[in-house]
Amino acid sequence: MSQSSPHDERALDVLSTLMGSAQAARDLSGSLGSRGAHGQLGHHWGFGAIWGRTELSRRDRSLAVISFQIAHERNTELRFHINGGLNHGLSIEEIDETIVQISTYGGAALGVAAMNVMSAVVAGREGTDTRHTPPAPLEPKDPAKRRADGLDVLGTLLGHLPLSREQLEASILAEGFMGELVLDWAFGDVWSRPQLSRRDRSFVVISALAALSHQHELEIHLQGALNHGVTRTEIEEIMITLALYGGFPLAIDGLRLARQVFERADAPA
Repeated sequence: MSQSSPHDERALDVLSTLMGSAQAARDLSGSLGSRGAHGQLGHHWGFGAIWGRTELSRRDRSLAVISFQIAHERNTELRFHINGGLNHGLSIEEIDETIVQISTYGGAALGVAAMNVMSAVVAGREGTDTRHTPPAPLEPKDPAKRRADGLDVLGTLLGHLPLSREQLEASILAEGFMGELVLDWAFGDVWSRPQLSRRDRSFVVISALAALSHQHELEIHLQGALNHGVTRTEIEEIMITLALYGGFPLAIDGLRLARQVFERADAPA
């Protein structure tokens, strides 16, 4: 790139932290600069203007991007960004758990593919042919404990509803076996695991749902994210970042829906 700018300087700083060294950042920056407009735009706008924003921590922006890549099955980019996320402070356990979480919203095949990539990354960082650090196992639960955990998660996700716990349970189980799967599998087993905070789980879920353009579920989980402590600024930053990794239509749809949710939250009771 013939002319430097503040965005390009920030891009080098971002790449240094993503890749773990200033030399690796300079090498990739030079490679992007030699790839014509596509590479130069990615360097200037992607890594400089978007990744360089301070409204979202680099740890959290990595979490969003890893979620996008899992949802879109972009495994080459996922490998790069898992390494970057680890460099940005995410733990192996947190990324493993992100894969578990997204599997319930994008399907088991997404999880299998992402876990294969994760295992290769971990093995590489361990200096071994196969991964030695095992993912966290499923906690054994009896049915009553699983159901209680699922209802507890739903209580915080949905916020203050004019329903008792018994009424909430009945409303979900009215969907039959699908309701049981949602309550006991998605919420009782997955959402209640301790490897990610509920705030981070909501962050991951809205990132994945926006990437998948599942607008109905996204609307529910945007309010749930607010209830779990994700800020409005952080939600908007997820959508801004999605413009780079999913394109402007997905990002604009997600941002519009988020602002509708914000408006409803501000409306008089």
